[in-house]
Amino acid sequence: MSVARRKAAQARRRGDADDVNPDDALVLLTAEHNAIEKLVRQFERHAEAMDGVEKGKLALRICHALANHHAVKSEVFYPAAEAVSDDDDKGQIARLRADHEVVLDLIEEIGDLSSHDEAFDPLVRDLGDLACRLMKAEESDIFPRLRHSKLDLVGTGERMAARKTQLATQPVDKALIRQARRVMGGGRS
Repeated sequence: MSVARRKAAQARRRGDADDVNPDDALVLLTAEHNAIEKLVRQFERHAEAMDGVEKGKLALRICHALANHHAVKSEVFYPAAEAVSDDDDKGQIARLRADHEVVLDLIEEIGDLSSHDEAFDPLVRDLGDLACRLMKAEESDIFPRLRHSKLDLVGTGERMAARKTQLATQPVDKALIRQARRVMGGGRS
């Protein structure tokens, strides 16, 4: 278990925030990682028993959570982390950025499939596996170094929370609705 996960879990158990600031960027990211991992585990456990609509909804929730997570990281977190990182860490952040692009490609592929397609479940599982591996790599490799760097964790966390709220409250476009219908019901638009 990473230091960030341990600290977040300890703060939740104690019910206090003495040790952990809730606006800390690493705490926010760890909480998001936990929420995404929970969705992925839910899909892995229940996909076989779900009907197409429920499976499609859950897969779209995973895709939406990962897409928003990626947007917040690429627009706010990674630039802030790179600004205080040495060359080795910058190289590692660049590799993580490239891996996140693969995640976005998988999200796009899932959006083009019906939940009834035989490739749907393996593709969602691959997406979940890749995302979970990336999140664990970040938490074990990058987060400890950033925790002890000059990164303004609270300021970065506040900017991340604001961007996340902005993404969550923006209107949904019609193309996204058509995509959701296709994924859940199998209809082509």
